[in-house]
Amino acid sequence: MVSTEFKVALGCIAARLAVTCLFPALQQQLDQSVEFSTPVTSFRSLQEGIYLLRNNIQVYNHGVVHHPPILVFFLSLFDSDRLISIIYASIDGLIAYQLTKMTKVFKNLKIQSWLPGLLYAVNPLVLLSCVSRSSIIFTNFAISSSLYCVLTEGNVILSSVMISVAGYLSFYPLLLLIPLLGMLKNWRQRMFAVTVSILSLLILLLFSYNMLGGESWSFLKQVYGSIISFQKVFPNLGLWWYFFIEMFDTFIPFFKAVFNIFIAAFITPFTLRYHKQPFYAFILCIGWIALTKPYPSLGDAGFFFSFLPFFTPLFGYLRYPIISALLFLHAIVLAPIFYHLWVVLGSGNSNFFYAISLVYALALASILVDLNWAMLRIEYDNGIPNFKLKVTQI
Repeated sequence: MVSTEFKVALGCIAARLAVTCLFPALQQQLDQSVEFSTPVTSFRSLQEGIYLLRNNIQVYNHGVVHHPPILVFFLSLFDSDRLISIIYASIDGLIAYQLTKMTKVFKNLKIQSWLPGLLYAVNPLVLLSCVSRSSIIFTNFAISSSLYCVLTEGNVILSSVMISVAGYLSFYPLLLLIPLLGMLKNWRQRMFAVTVSILSLLILLLFSYNMLGGESWSFLKQVYGSIISFQKVFPNLGLWWYFFIEMFDTFIPFFKAVFNIFIAAFITPFTLRYHKQPFYAFILCIGWIALTKPYPSLGDAGFFFSFLPFFTPLFGYLRYPIISALLFLHAIVLAPIFYHLWVVLGSGNSNFFYAISLVYALALASILVDLNWAMLRIEYDNGIPNFKLKVTQI
C-alpha cells in the first residue's frame, strides 16, 4: 500500500511537471523575473557555467557564474531539458515528503500529517520557483534534509553535513548551524556537530578546487564574495539594492559590513530565547534570513511559509494575521506590475519597485513579529493555551 508521504511527494512532482509541460515558455519568463530569479540563483547563469565547463573554459573568470562548482558539474551531467525538469520536480517532491514525515514527530499539532506536505506542493511561490529552475530549490532541500535528519532520525552527522551543503550552496544558511545546535541534547553532540559541519564544508571546498583543476580558488570570490559584498547591485525584493544605489561610494564598504552583521545578529538571540522550543527557533531563523539576505526571492518566502502549519498551536495568539496576509498579497501582486512600469514601459521609476519591496519586507517582518509574540504568549501561559486572557504589551 502506498504511504501518504509518498502520495504527497508524487502529487508535488506531478504538479510541477504538468505546469512545465502545459506552459513550456513559462520557465524562461520566470527566469527573467526578478521575483523568482537573482544573479546568484538564476538558471541562465547556471547554464552559462555548464557551457563553460563543457568547453573547458574557466568558469569563474568572467563574472557571470555565481553558482558553486559542484552544482554546475552535477547539472552538466544531464543534456536533456526534460531530465533537468524532472530533477527539479523530484527535489521539490522530496521536500514535500520530508515535511509530511516531520509532522508526525509533533503530536500536539492536531492537523493531518499530510497537510504541510500538501500545502508545500500547491504553494504557488514554491511551485513557480521550481518551474523557473532557481537554484534556491537545492538550498531549501539541504535545509529541510538537515531538519528531517535531526527530528525524525536523530542523525546528528547527516544533519550537520546537510547544513554545510546548504551553506556551500548559498552561504547564509550556514548560520542555521546555530539553531541546529539548540536542537541537540548535550554539549558533546553540539561540539561533534560543529566539527562535522566544518569538516564537511572544507571537503566540499577542496573538492570544488580539485574539480576546477586545482589551479585557482577564484570560485570563492565569485560564489561567496559576490553574495557577501553584494557585487551585483541588481533590483530584487530585498532591502539592499536601492540602499546601495543611493549610497555614496565612500560609505558602501562600511554599510555592507553592517548589513551582513545585521543578518547574523538575530540568529543567536532567537536560539537562546527559544531554547525550550528549538524547532520553532530554527524556523524563525529561516524567516529572518529570507527577510534580510541581499538576494532574496519568492522561493525563500515560500519555503518559510511551508513551515507555518507547524505553528498551529500558536495561531490563536496571532494579533494581525489578516493584515500580514494582505500586505504579502499586495506585494506579490504589485511587484511585477511596478517593475514592468519602471523597466519596460518607462512610465515609472525605481521608487515604484522599491516601495513595493518595502511592503514585501514589512509583510515578512510582521509575520515574524507576530510569531514571536505568539511564542512568548504560550510561554506565559505555561504551554496551556488561554486565548481569553488579555495581556498588555509594554
